[in-house]
Amino acid sequence: MGAVARKGAAKVLELPLEPEGQTPADADEETPEEAEEARLRAERRAARRARTDELRGEAREAVRRGGLDTPVPRSADKRPGGRKRAPLPEGGPSPKAQKLEESVGHRNAHRYRRQLDQAEAAYAQDDFQKAWMALDGMAKDALSVPEVRELSGLVLYRLGRWEAAAQHLEAYRALTGVTDLHPVLADCHRAQRRWRDVEALWAELRDAGASAAVLAEGRIVAAGALGDRGELAEAVRLLSAGFQRPRRAKEHHFRQAYALADLLERAGEVPRARELFGWLRDQDELYVDVAERLAALE
Repeated sequence: MGAVARKGAAKVLELPLEPEGQTPADADEETPEEAEEARLRAERRAARRARTDELRGEAREAVRRGGLDTPVPRSADKRPGGRKRAPLPEGGPSPKAQKLEESVGHRNAHRYRRQLDQAEAAYAQDDFQKAWMALDGMAKDALSVPEVRELSGLVLYRLGRWEAAAQHLEAYRALTGVTDLHPVLADCHRAQRRWRDVEALWAELRDAGASAAVLAEGRIVAAGALGDRGELAEAVRLLSAGFQRPRRAKEHHFRQAYALADLLERAGEVPRARELFGWLRDQDELYVDVAERLAALE
């Protein structure tokens, strides 16, 4: 499930593309080789468009999850206390974690497995209502099954049901000790203005040796929570800590850079925001709306 939950932008071989509509000079005498090359060009063009569209969606989602585009007034902080959570289980999953067959019995296992597959397929297609219809009953009957908790939390998160999503993802954390979904869980708490939970999960993620991509997502959410409370300078410090413009940028570098540039602009640090948006444009001029953002700052 993890691969579906955290799918990145499609990786495609980006060879030079012919301008759209251009045809070979000898189009009237097209050879099989030229026809094949034309087909490959069209496929590469379509792949580039698909990659760009998905990158835009990934960046917007990262910023939205970080709360950087939806500031919350200070007066709205009604839940300052944090949840009491046990430390992450050591040495693997918790003894309470069960396989689906152990949880629901062999008689029901085949039916539930089919429903879980249907839910996962619907999630991958962004049909979250359909995914939840397949999961709803199972989520009540298989509370000790990590993959059910994981997918239920992700689907409910996509549906904007923050509290219910947090319950499932907190259970997933306790059952598995895995921190890859901490950014999503932290954002569920951020949406409920549970600032101490966001801070606690960020600290746990930071100390867990997570991958660079997961750490970047966690930073975006943690910085977004600070921005929600008007602590823009601290949010900039957190999001820019350790960030360097790599020679070969990956998607998580783009997302963090975009979120940081957005936050810098909000904080009034326009020259730094302009510089970072410019770097993003140089990497990919079609990335999200960097060209427009940059033009607005010049």
